[in-house]
Amino acid sequence: MTRTLPLSLLLAALAASSAQAASLQQIEYRLHQDPQADVEADLRLLAGRGDRASMQLLADVLAGSADQARQQEAVALYQAAFADGQGQLGALVALANFSERQANGLEAQRGFFQAAVQRFPATRDPNSVQVSLDLFLVYPELYQPAQVRELIALHQRACTSTCAAPLYRARLAEQQGQRALADNLYLSALRSDARAVDRYYQFLGEQQDELFPARVSSLLGQIDQLPVAVVQAIGSLLSGIPREHDPQVMQWLDNAIARHADQALVSKASYMMSAPQTYSAEEVFALIDQVELTRPQEGRALRASAYMVRGWSSLDPFKAQDIIQGLLAEGYQNAYLNLGELYSMGGLDEVDQAKAIETYRILAARGVPSAYYRIATLYGGGKGICHDKVKAYAYAKIAVDGGELGARKFLKELEAQISQEQLSQALQARSGIIREIEAAL
Repeated sequence: MTRTLPLSLLLAALAASSAQAASLQQIEYRLHQDPQADVEADLRLLAGRGDRASMQLLADVLAGSADQARQQEAVALYQAAFADGQGQLGALVALANFSERQANGLEAQRGFFQAAVQRFPATRDPNSVQVSLDLFLVYPELYQPAQVRELIALHQRACTSTCAAPLYRARLAEQQGQRALADNLYLSALRSDARAVDRYYQFLGEQQDELFPARVSSLLGQIDQLPVAVVQAIGSLLSGIPREHDPQVMQWLDNAIARHADQALVSKASYMMSAPQTYSAEEVFALIDQVELTRPQEGRALRASAYMVRGWSSLDPFKAQDIIQGLLAEGYQNAYLNLGELYSMGGLDEVDQAKAIETYRILAARGVPSAYYRIATLYGGGKGICHDKVKAYAYAKIAVDGGELGARKFLKELEAQISQEQLSQALQARSGIIREIEAAL
């Protein structure tokens, strides 16, 4: 269960330094120029003085960390910024979205949100309407359908440019079991709202990996008119679906890249590495060079992965190891994923799945869903390890609950391979695994 710091201790810690801080406007401008800018110290000073907007922005910064202690601090800061309805209402949405990305996060924060939505009138002003509808996307059970319809009507009256009504209506139709209507509304929402991409994919259920590519292909003729955020989100999701080479993936990613979407470069490089018989090392390393210009650590992590691709003449696990060690020395904790991969493939010596699992558990304890997925794949079919489908399912379920898209198909495959009794055992083991990992590290 997510733990938070007492507000008094949190503010005391934030206020420990009395140095001069930049203004919030200056910090926001620095982040606009460079999303990776180091603004934490300045935000801590402002948050320590009780500035709620700075608390929320600091929480956003900390929430992007793989470190569990920083994530817990982010939760406390979001709650402090909300201030029982007297502070930043937007902090509630940020916390809800963050919780949805964490294994067991939604359940851990459910009680807080049940109380929080009672702390402010949902229809007070356009901001409270927007916040309430955004919370409805994450916690639909906290709102009655009639209330949601009223909020959507108010939202439509207040929005001046892009309105999110189709997405809210789609979620409402889904909640009420009107699947055909929800399907059409989600497709409509995809034309303007990047949030609709993952919502629609989740809505499609067990056949999502087959249905989603087919559905979004109907939008390719309008790709240049779609917002770049939507194009990038579709391309990134498609690139993570395990399937035969799909030219549609490249169409979406290349369009986003042409419109200067950096994350699409990362997705494209990763996708190409997953198909080494189709793409060359030279093509991928050229992409990685571009990533490193704006995201140096992420680019180097990609480079380490590229040096571990079997089938390419560039295969060099020792170069990968040097990069990984450098990244870990800099505090780039996602490099543990690369290190686990190195142990798992036996790049330096013999295959060592025990070391790989131990390495992945470091990030698993910090709430990184992809680490749970990596462990699941090893128990499910890793080389040089006794396979345990029950453990594999339990770890994969944690990954899926935490928002790891790639784990969904694997989870379905495992479900077809185990008995109902084993499925029950896996679900019972799920919470115990989380507690065991957190206690051991």
